[in-house]
Amino acid sequence: MPRVKGGSHSGDGILAVTLTFKIVEALAANPPALGVTELAKLLNATKARIYRHLVTLGRSGFVVQDRETEKYRIGPRMVSLANSIANGVDLIAGARPALIWLRDKFGHTAILTRLERERIRVLDVALGTSDYAIIQRVGNMLPAGTLHCSALGKIALAFGPEHLARDVLARPLQKMTPNTITSARALKRELDRVRRQGWAIVPDEGIVGFNALAVPIFDAQASLAAMVGLIGATQSLPASPPPELIKSLKRAGETISGTLGHGVGNGES
Repeated sequence: MPRVKGGSHSGDGILAVTLTFKIVEALAANPPALGVTELAKLLNATKARIYRHLVTLGRSGFVVQDRETEKYRIGPRMVSLANSIANGVDLIAGARPALIWLRDKFGHTAILTRLERERIRVLDVALGTSDYAIIQRVGNMLPAGTLHCSALGKIALAFGPEHLARDVLARPLQKMTPNTITSARALKRELDRVRRQGWAIVPDEGIVGFNALAVPIFDAQASLAAMVGLIGATQSLPASPPPELIKSLKRAGETISGTLGHGVGNGES
């Protein structure tokens, strides 16, 4: 195995790598583009150092320079690399410990789902241990047209693509039970509440006798990546859930989001 040689300038090499990543992070956080002077001020570095790094990154396609403004932005090779990394993250494996923790802590069935167009697909399930555990199967799609009366669906409408909520609110809302929200105005108010508090609940709204509580999972771009929830009978999962249950579910959502890069700061490690 070849030996890696170090020298008196190895520290300079580490600083150079650090500055390279800081430049990439700054360009990603400040679209559409930044100039050499702007980057130098932002990163507290000389314009000469910034320029040298940009030239190297540009040769590799990680950044590109606008010919008219002479400013720099993230290049296609960096976008491709970011997509490859994101696609390589195993959401299910990252979420599994949180699902089991929720199930063991509260006894309810814990479920991981993802929005696929206007349907919700079940990605993973930790079957509950209580006498009223609800069974869901991996790969199942929740019934079409029920986003408005599903806790997972409300999360999708509140935090997902804007056009999704707009389209659902423009159509008649199917009445599943006497408690189903069927008014577009009432549903809009409900979605506003879900956004403010960060969780959704549907006591007897989809099926009489059943309830669910759900929170969002975000990716590194702060976009909705998935939803995690607890489902059970209303007698064991009441309309006013215990604060500890809500707190724990939100913590699980934040933990899973963290595995996707959400909330990662820009500070030095």
